[in-house]
Amino acid sequence: MTTLRRFVLVAAALILSVPLLRPAISSALVTRGDALLYANDARARDKYALALWFDGGNMVAADRYVFSAFLSREPNELASAVRIARVVLRAFPGNTAVRMDRALCLQLLRRYAQAERDFEAVGRERNDVQALALAASDARIIGNAAKARRLVAAAERIDPLYVPVRFALERGFR
Repeated sequence: MTTLRRFVLVAAALILSVPLLRPAISSALVTRGDALLYANDARARDKYALALWFDGGNMVAADRYVFSAFLSREPNELASAVRIARVVLRAFPGNTAVRMDRALCLQLLRRYAQAERDFEAVGRERNDVQALALAASDARIIGNAAKARRLVAAAERIDPLYVPVRFALERGFR
């Protein structure tokens, strides 16, 4: 009888502690994912996805998941990352790190119009010359030269010496 009582007590303690441990477990999974990513092991994304399952508000896990998909360059991984980023950004629309990584994935998927919107949003939110230059490049690719010129001008105001901005200006994007 005492063994059963101990088992029930341990089981109850575990069940009650899971909500308290979710952020810690999620964080530990991110750390493990980082080690795998450093070793160029594709299982890193699995750890980041599991971390998000434990704690949907773990923005580090979300960012790392999307960025590791970008590094993989695999179309299925990129599409999965875009889906996860959409869910994360619906809940946390101001997360510019996830938005920037999603834009990089969208570029690799050749979805330039969507990437351009994300890059522009990040560029304007963070005053980020790189994001604005990438947005200008995507605007040019989709045939919106006027918007590309406006984005290059905005990037130039932030850092007129940034090489991609200089290059765009030399090509006539004024």
